[in-house]
Amino acid sequence: MSEAATTVGISLIGGAIVRDPESGTRHNTALLYGPDGTCHARYQKVHLPEEDGYWETSHYEPGTDAPRVVCDALPLPVGLQICSDVNRPQGFQLLAAEGAQVVFAPRATPPATYDRWRLILRANAIMSGCYVISANRPRSEHGPPIGGPSLAIDPSGEVLLETTDKVALVRVEAAAADAAKTVYPGYLERFPELYAKGWDDLRS
Repeated sequence: MSEAATTVGISLIGGAIVRDPESGTRHNTALLYGPDGTCHARYQKVHLPEEDGYWETSHYEPGTDAPRVVCDALPLPVGLQICSDVNRPQGFQLLAAEGAQVVFAPRATPPATYDRWRLILRANAIMSGCYVISANRPRSEHGPPIGGPSLAIDPSGEVLLETTDKVALVRVEAAAADAAKTVYPGYLERFPELYAKGWDDLRS
């Protein structure tokens, strides 16, 4: 991936199964490379499914670090999520609070559930006030049916691009993400301490 980014001269988001050489644990990991081949971010998937065709908890451990905004890889500050993470909005909310303007969320999802994924991705764009770019894996590989459109969604939830093409371009603008944070629901307070207390209370 580093060589590909350097050869083409672009930033590149790819995925890898990263194994810890000491513990042997494995993580589903998104990697962000710059045009010079530098790896600017590694994000480990947190929310792992366990069902037919997606036995991820049987193979991987959930990530233990919250997603963080990357400011030095692309012209706009960006964040990473992976597939099932988008069905729990906390990651998007944290990235938005850190100043993300674009969230990349690669996924491997079946065509039969596409409408649900489209809906939740649009909702996350609205709630976070960020562009959401979600590339789907193009085909099945030795397992359940995978495929369907990739999406680009603006901070107001409008779908800018919906395609199964191998290559597609979409324009993102910092001003649109900035504006989304000044109108409803973008300007609403997040109250992290209140919700953190609620989670702590559930543990007791």
